[in-house]
Amino acid sequence: MRLLLGAAVRQSIEAEVSERLAAIAKKGESVCIALFRVGEREDDRRYERSILRACERLGILTEQTALSESVPEETLYAALREAAIDERIDGILLFRPLPQALRTERIRTAVPPGKDIDGALLEESAFTPCTPEGCMHLLKTYGIDPNGKRCVVVGRSPVVGKPLANLLRTAGGEVVVCHTQTPDVRAETRQAELLFVACGKPEMIDQSYLREGQTIIDVGFHTIDGRICGDVKAQDAELLASAYTPVPGGVGACTLSVLMLHAVQAHEGKPV
Repeated sequence: MRLLLGAAVRQSIEAEVSERLAAIAKKGESVCIALFRVGEREDDRRYERSILRACERLGILTEQTALSESVPEETLYAALREAAIDERIDGILLFRPLPQALRTERIRTAVPPGKDIDGALLEESAFTPCTPEGCMHLLKTYGIDPNGKRCVVVGRSPVVGKPLANLLRTAGGEVVVCHTQTPDVRAETRQAELLFVACGKPEMIDQSYLREGQTIIDVGFHTIDGRICGDVKAQDAELLASAYTPVPGGVGACTLSVLMLHAVQAHEGKPV
């Protein structure tokens, strides 16, 4: 069984990012990301720390705005619009989920498509969401070609499952998307050559969903009683899969490096 480690993908993407940042620096320019966090959710704070470390390592500037959970909608909207028109800011990342009172279409539209570097805020974003794009980079790094293969995606969220299915179809994969209305998810997943799991349920996919020889990409990330796990039961995947992304150490590292790449592309005016 081959472990598909995100570190190799991160190194590959960050090498490209560093090269492009050097070219930007030669012109006397810099890349800057504005981060907006509402409240003190530990998941948001953890992700924020990871982004700050990556930006510092690569030489990308950051501006942080932390607001209370009770912030008025108008205050958040105004802060986002200020970053949207600021020519120094290349990309904007708004941590989600937001408090219920702020989950409005107006907040979403405060960020222009060309600065939505996470690719998950707007349907018309200039960027593909980072996690599914990271999955595709991972396949490429390890020489796994989805063309002509049966690809099963478990989960149809607008930020992972749906865009990932579209990317796989574009790459020539024979794609099936499973969700809560799928009559027999196990029957579908057992037929997969490439299985992508983004159902958002800790360790839902166990041995009964799998067969020998599959490539399994686990997109999930959960902390349960201090233990980190994915959407796939790790010991079952390791027993049966020919290749598998561990959690942690798999897709997450790819996602963060794609965010850095998007920031550079936003500065260059070349969103994907």
